Amino acid sequence: MPWIQTYTPAAGSLGWSALIAAIPLIVIFICLAVLKMKAHKAAMLAVASAFAIAVTVWGMPAKLAGLAFTQGAAFGLFPVFYIVLTTLFLYNITVKGGQFEIIRASLAGLTADRRIQALLIAFCFGAFIEGAAGFGTPVAIAGATLVGLGFRPLYAAGVCLVANTAPVAFGAIGIPVVALSAVMGYDDVGMMKLSKMVGHQLPFISVFIPFYVIVMMAGIKKAWEVLPAILVCGVTFAMAQWLTASYVGPYLPDITASLSAMAALVLLLRVWQPKENFVFDHEQAATKEEHNYTGGQILRAWTPYLFLTVMVLLWGLPSVKAGLDNLGKVVIPITGLDNMIVKKVSTPDVGLQKIAAVNTEIDKLAATLPKTDEKLVKAVTLLGDLKTLEGGMTAVEQRLVGKGAILPEERVAAFEPIFKKADELKKLSDGLVKDKLVEKDQFKSLTTALNDQLPTKIAAKYNFNYLSAAGTAILIAAFLSAMVCGVGFGDVMKIAGKTLVDMRFPALTVASVLGLAYVMNTSGMTNCLGLIFTKTGHWFPFIAPILGWLGVFLTGSDTSSNVLFGGLQKATAEQLGISPILTGAANTSGGVMGKMISPQSLAVATAACGMVGEEGNLFRFTLKHSIFLTLLVCVMVYLQAYYLQWMIP
Repeated sequence: MPWIQTYTPAAGSLGWSALIAAIPLIVIFICLAVLKMKAHKAAMLAVASAFAIAVTVWGMPAKLAGLAFTQGAAFGLFPVFYIVLTTLFLYNITVKGGQFEIIRASLAGLTADRRIQALLIAFCFGAFIEGAAGFGTPVAIAGATLVGLGFRPLYAAGVCLVANTAPVAFGAIGIPVVALSAVMGYDDVGMMKLSKMVGHQLPFISVFIPFYVIVMMAGIKKAWEVLPAILVCGVTFAMAQWLTASYVGPYLPDITASLSAMAALVLLLRVWQPKENFVFDHEQAATKEEHNYTGGQILRAWTPYLFLTVMVLLWGLPSVKAGLDNLGKVVIPITGLDNMIVKKVSTPDVGLQKIAAVNTEIDKLAATLPKTDEKLVKAVTLLGDLKTLEGGMTAVEQRLVGKGAILPEERVAAFEPIFKKADELKKLSDGLVKDKLVEKDQFKSLTTALNDQLPTKIAAKYNFNYLSAAGTAILIAAFLSAMVCGVGFGDVMKIAGKTLVDMRFPALTVASVLGLAYVMNTSGMTNCLGLIFTKTGHWFPFIAPILGWLGVFLTGSDTSSNVLFGGLQKATAEQLGISPILTGAANTSGGVMGKMISPQSLAVATAACGMVGEEGNLFRFTLKHSIFLTLLVCVMVYLQAYYLQWMIP
């Protein structure tokens, strides 16, 4: 028999239930922020607590909880971690072939002006690395490069951390958005809407960040001196980010935006230069890195990422994706979990009221449908069949009145033919609308009444689309890059092995966090927390980015924050009648502002810039910028929720 999802298992109290539901999140936060535990260990402890609560408090059968975790962990490994793995594999190939060093040196050798170097290295190059690799590498590489050029370590680290806000949401080939769409239960269409919504938020921050970084570094007067470079950099990046996120998807915005901004800035420097080079107080004269690389060598160094861009764009074409899915896609129903959890089960007495509402809509619709076409006659016949089934359902509900929201075998048996008939009627009505035999919304009232009456079955299917997955496109780009970079087959295999070994614990972390999210979602814990946040009412869109910010601050990952809070954002938005696409995107857009103050980011930045032990100073340096930028996102999301709704896809 299906298990009924509930939201108030603790003595019928929403408050106590929500407090208990929050325990797994509290566990992971304490483990990471207080106990300084490794991420994979913290995630596994959180999973254990969620499993125990789902079984003992929510009354979820242990088998269902275990299968839910398995489905989530499997999704975490493929396609989510598959993208991470292949992306880092490509990056490691470019490092082995010496191409990445050429890219870095060519950018560092363009100018001696510290402001322009910050735009090129911290903003553009950092965004490029974020899109190509992510996971701490942008701040490490860009920060070390700036220190090598003569920046003070604190400024180098701080500038890189603040500059890295613009690309984080689409980092590592779009992993945060891919993971967010998964925990929110969206397909490729839903993921595209999330990508588009983030693309309607972050570019407003991206266009501002270059100016903000230079003011932070040199003051507003010195920033005005390089305004042409700031505008070219910020506007080009923001436009490319918006276009790619809105019309291509979440995989390439960082790559296209950073390459476009770098190219635009390099072209500008050929016709414009600052009147005088800016140097820090501790310097006598500015320096730039000298190199002897030719134009051909530099072009060759960028080739792997041109392969990456072309392959991901090609894989994103609907015709290519459909063709690859026909050749290699396996849909695996999770036996024992698929359709074995239901929610929105009403009591039999309320069920009788809903049957009456459905019958009323059937009578209204049948009276308005002309019988001038064979398809219309079939529709009227279907309506009669549906009413007969509702009569049988009435008899069942009358026998169960007073027994609560239960789902015994006879009630399940009565619901099943109504489910099937409703699906049949939906397909027929879509055909009638397409043939222009009925008005577009003529069946809407009946469909709404049926949806309100019928319990919602939670499907559990695993899509193993190994050919059309974005990770496969990246893997092909990696092998092509190995040939161009002159990396032999033996070295490629060694790199692959090393990448697998290096990423074993991150893989465990991603699998555990996704498994945690699936257990919380399927048990009803996420919806319970969402109901609590509905108490914020009108102000929830303002608060939504703060949840993402808090998640990233504590976990160090926009992906982890999205997985932990994506389901909550959706549940709360649906209860309040707000677009879940907006609040889900707000979670990732707000989250990126927490990256600069997360302990993991601070540790990476201080290590790369030679200031280990000064994490506290760096935290104080970045905290005010993090809060200010987060508030900007909060205001933006609030305006989009109530005044700029045309921006929501």
